[in-house]
Amino acid sequence: MDKKELVILKARELFSNYGYRKVSMDEIAKSANVTKKTVYSYFKDKDSLFEYFVKEELTNIKNNIEIEKNKSSDVITFVSTCIKNIIDHQKTCLLINNMFLESAESESKTKKFLKLYEDEIISYIESLIEDAINQKLIRKCNAHLSAFIIYKTYLNVMFEYNKEINIDEASKELVELLQYGLLIK
Repeated sequence: MDKKELVILKARELFSNYGYRKVSMDEIAKSANVTKKTVYSYFKDKDSLFEYFVKEELTNIKNNIEIEKNKSSDVITFVSTCIKNIIDHQKTCLLINNMFLESAESESKTKKFLKLYEDEIISYIESLIEDAINQKLIRKCNAHLSAFIIYKTYLNVMFEYNKEINIDEASKELVELLQYGLLIK
């Protein structure tokens, strides 16, 4: 393993275990058994290093969604699966989970990374909605606003609903709201 790969590996471990705020470039260098100068030769600063991981996680999510896109037979199942995958990833990825926790605790720099992360996810959901509109699978709508509503609704249910809930149940409920609404016709 070359030095850059080792720096990335050790930085990921530290950020995942301790969050953005509690990790310094000195600790990353020490953990990777390299000088701080070596770390800075690969990454301009701690922000750019952390942003590298946020973008890597976004790529992982998008790759998983593209796999699902090829499996799904209808748009509703696909949307449900996508949102479920995004939330599952957020709950199971220590790096992302810590980013959410840290940003909720204070006015930290982590909020900047959370905004980048969420903006990218919303933008990606928006592109999926636009594709579905163009294929005439769903009615024309404000794709960005719809993506924002879908993502934020699901996110809030998963993290702020005060009763025990399972992801499949929440996903099914959200999809039924999207598909049928609340009104009896």
